[in-house]
Amino acid sequence: MRKWVVMSLIGALALVPAAAFADVDIDVDIEKDKKKIVFEKLVKFKAAVIVAVVFLRTDKAAESETLVNQTNYNNHEFDFFNRSTSTTSSVTGNGITGVNQASGNMNNQANAVSVAVDPNSHNDPFRRGSFAESQAASDQKDTRNHVVSKISTSSSTITGVSGSGIIGINQASGHMNNQANAVSVAVGVGPAGIALSEADLGQVNSWNSAISIGSTSTASIGSVNSSGITGVNQSSGHMNNQSNVVSVAAVN
Repeated sequence: MRKWVVMSLIGALALVPAAAFADVDIDVDIEKDKKKIVFEKLVKFKAAVIVAVVFLRTDKAAESETLVNQTNYNNHEFDFFNRSTSTTSSVTGNGITGVNQASGNMNNQANAVSVAVDPNSHNDPFRRGSFAESQAASDQKDTRNHVVSKISTSSSTITGVSGSGIIGINQASGHMNNQANAVSVAVGVGPAGIALSEADLGQVNSWNSAISIGSTSTASIGSVNSSGITGVNQSSGHMNNQSNVVSVAAVN
């Protein structure tokens, strides 16, 4: 019995095929994604400071400039029974005095004063540089004015003006008048220093039209007593621009 079992096992093993070697081809697909992001920021600051030091051994200097520009353009005036009167009684002033008076239409008036003073001298060789500069400018314009005046009366009266220093007075009785008083003073009193003063004024009346029928325009100044810098503007009419501009610079 055991002999048949052994023979059966041997026969079964004989039926098993023997091991064999073979070549195998393998196809492989590989996908690879690569993403690279680079951020770069460069900030560069550069500052330069230049300091210039100048030692002056010059004499003192004073410069003054005054500019007045007035324009009346394309004016039309029709007066039928118009009566214009302008009267100035007495003006007394000590120093610089300017008075303007007008009785009518479309008048530009201005008093522009520019003063630069650099007095005194000294013997210090390192402190001989001093400068005083003053400018006063006025620009006034009346553009394309039209005035129709029928039974109207325009009068302007100034009585008694007295003062000391710089005085500017403007008076007008009418239509579309520009008035200005500009004062610029620069004074360098100390041994060394810079004094700069500037006064600018611009006045414009444009595309104006005035119709006056049976009207009366009157401007009157009683008396002005002043000491120092004084500016007075008076107007009786339509579309008048008035201004007093003062600029003072002093170094001591």
